[in-house]
Amino acid sequence: MRQPLFMGVDGGATRTRARLRDAQGRQLGEGAAGASNARFKDSAFAEVLKACRAAADEAGLDEGDLSRVHAGFGLAGTQQAWDRDFILAQPHPFASVVVDTDAYAAYLGACGDRDGAILIVGTGFAGLAVINGERITVGGWGDDIADEGSGMMIGRNAIRRSIWAMEGMAPLTPLAEAVLARFDNDAAKAVEWAERATPGDYGSFAPAVFEHAARRDALAMPILEEAARDVTRAIARLLELGAPTVAMIGGVFPEILPWLAPPYRDVCVAPESDAADGAILMAKNAFAERKLA
Repeated sequence: MRQPLFMGVDGGATRTRARLRDAQGRQLGEGAAGASNARFKDSAFAEVLKACRAAADEAGLDEGDLSRVHAGFGLAGTQQAWDRDFILAQPHPFASVVVDTDAYAAYLGACGDRDGAILIVGTGFAGLAVINGERITVGGWGDDIADEGSGMMIGRNAIRRSIWAMEGMAPLTPLAEAVLARFDNDAAKAVEWAERATPGDYGSFAPAVFEHAARRDALAMPILEEAARDVTRAIARLLELGAPTVAMIGGVFPEILPWLAPPYRDVCVAPESDAADGAILMAKNAFAERKLA
């Protein structure tokens, strides 16, 4: 009998990572693809499969070998049952698939099965605590109504405040000039761009905000001060729930960390592992449960 293999997928609003391990935990391959927030539906699932096949290719597997792979998908945009159901309903080549949020996969990677908390501050924003076995979410409701403190929101606020500056309602700083130049100094073009923009498109403005804030740009600094307040509010809630520390997840977190007050900065720790390994643990746990059933 062929040994099972386990694939973990960490899918967000900017990129997707897949990792393949054998039953003993040895890494066999990794792959990457574009955004796979489940709210993107078909295109999201296509990116998940692309990343998985890239990991399988690196491991020297062919398509037929995927039938012994048990996959765990930790995807942004799966807070709602209907979004998880959509992913589960898609045809796939794997032996089994389990789907949960990217926050839960990140928690498993950061803390294993122990009590703890994570906060994702990347293109999106989501917190999760698991205390005495109970999962409690903090944020993570998507860019339409949430994602405060995220790279997406930092970028969106940069565009908004730069238009204020163009209209004389905020200082016309180097950051404002750089942002407005992306739209030929035309607010109407910014509106046209926004109609098609993804969270990742907004997030692409965040590095410029951090760069200009380091030079004390009068437009950039309030944006990051607001983001730091949003991050602090989430950390405070996770601590209130009983988490002793909060594992930092996401590319924006290290950048916003210096903007936090010391009592909150000091409780932020590096995760033990990442969300791809957390998704592998999801797949392994589901596999073990099926064997016991």
